[in-house]
Amino acid sequence: MITVEAIAKALEKENIKLVGGRKKADREISYITSLELTEKTSRIKENGFVLSTFHAFKDVEQIIAHLEWLIDEIKISAIGFHTASMKAIPQEVIEFANANALALFEIPEDIPYYMIFEKFNWLMNEKENEQLAAIYKLNEKLIESVLLEKDLNSIVKVIGEHINNIVCVLDPYFEPIAFWKKKDQTRSQIKYLIELIINKNKENVLKVRFTSREATITVKDEMAAAAHFKVFPLFSNMTFLGYMLICQEGIRDKYSEEVIKNGIRALSLAAHNKNTLLNYQKRKDIKLFERIFQGDAAEISVSDFYIDLKKVTCIFQVQSYSPNSLQSQLQMFSELFIENHSNSRIWIYNKKIVGVIETACEKEKMTNILSDFPDARIGVSSIEKSAEIKKLQKMYEQSALALTHCHVQNKQLVFWEQIGIEKMAYHIQPNSLFDRLDEEILDPLISYDREKSANLTETLYVYLKYFFNLQKSSSELFVHPNTIKYRMQKINELLQIDIQNPTHYSMLMLAYSLYHYKQRKDD
Repeated sequence: MITVEAIAKALEKENIKLVGGRKKADREISYITSLELTEKTSRIKENGFVLSTFHAFKDVEQIIAHLEWLIDEIKISAIGFHTASMKAIPQEVIEFANANALALFEIPEDIPYYMIFEKFNWLMNEKENEQLAAIYKLNEKLIESVLLEKDLNSIVKVIGEHINNIVCVLDPYFEPIAFWKKKDQTRSQIKYLIELIINKNKENVLKVRFTSREATITVKDEMAAAAHFKVFPLFSNMTFLGYMLICQEGIRDKYSEEVIKNGIRALSLAAHNKNTLLNYQKRKDIKLFERIFQGDAAEISVSDFYIDLKKVTCIFQVQSYSPNSLQSQLQMFSELFIENHSNSRIWIYNKKIVGVIETACEKEKMTNILSDFPDARIGVSSIEKSAEIKKLQKMYEQSALALTHCHVQNKQLVFWEQIGIEKMAYHIQPNSLFDRLDEEILDPLISYDREKSANLTETLYVYLKYFFNLQKSSSELFVHPNTIKYRMQKINELLQIDIQNPTHYSMLMLAYSLYHYKQRKDD
């Protein structure tokens, strides 16, 4: 920025003196132009240094009226009064300049305008060279922070100190991981500001991620004026690393934009290095988990893991009938359980999403995800206080059976604790000794239904399900209770067992569980 004071020092060497309006010597001069006619032209802009001989003005009153317009409406920074037409600046003009803090330069009649333009351009070049040197040093600091593997705060500090405004870095789950604030701001204020941005502009922030384009958002608090923030995505090799938020108040020059651009590169590289380490740790843990799931846990100890197994509470599996959406679902679950900031591992294994997680599965949150993916099914293991290695395979198998129960019962979400005797049916079905248990017990009913187009198989299941209650059974089957009685006589005749005997009752329910499982499996 070129100030009135800076250009006054340069022009003084050419005998061009500042004769009025010295009070605002720190005011910016962004350009120089000349004005000789009395018209109020739109080419004159704010912060200008206007040169004129005023030869076209009929008197001092007209000059002062024009200066009033230049100050009040245009807000120029300085006037260069050339004495080629008038041998001296009128005293009224000097008094007006002093009263309105308008920098007034007296230009001798033998000094051409181009000399003033050259001085200004020289100052601009000098200032630009200084700023370029400063940018170069800042870039060196940014590169040094990455090479020395300093934390992200060191990079954010370089950016914040240059632009002198709030800079925040959030992870993909909107958690702050680095920020820079002004001295008069507190940590709690920054935290509140981030919460305000996410709560009121979450969709716009997410668009930055999925469109890979920066965006400007406005934050309005009841207690403060509106603030404008620019949100930048942080990527590395197509991997999304997080967001950078920068308050835009007072940021205009191209040098600040250059610092921000280089800062984004440095943050992305530093975050990528950290992410590479996290990915290595995750891959190693996943390999160990998969060995355990396959029954190969003999040589694996708790110390082999990067995550703390003592904090793991359950395992879930997600199956989708639309393979294309599996990756999207993985992303959703990773965000739900904030994988990178919790004791959890979530990945795709055997065409299913597997989650070994620290926090207990929250039914409401999972249901919200399933509303976006109606073709997905989730099976959740038992909830343990801590997961030892010997428990992990059992928990994995529990989640697999819970997923099977989803399929059989046409449900989207099933917890291990919600499954009844079906647990036994799903477990024994692969065993050749029991794989035809349902047929051995229910075949008389199935054959009769096939031959007579009857409905005895379903009638017995409903009757057992409602613990021999005729009214509830008839309501579900839409028949008269006497019809149920007649059918039950036929069923007893065909099966020749006492269905009210606890052992026979349990065997029948187990057979039905196996029967329904096979039916759904064949669909």
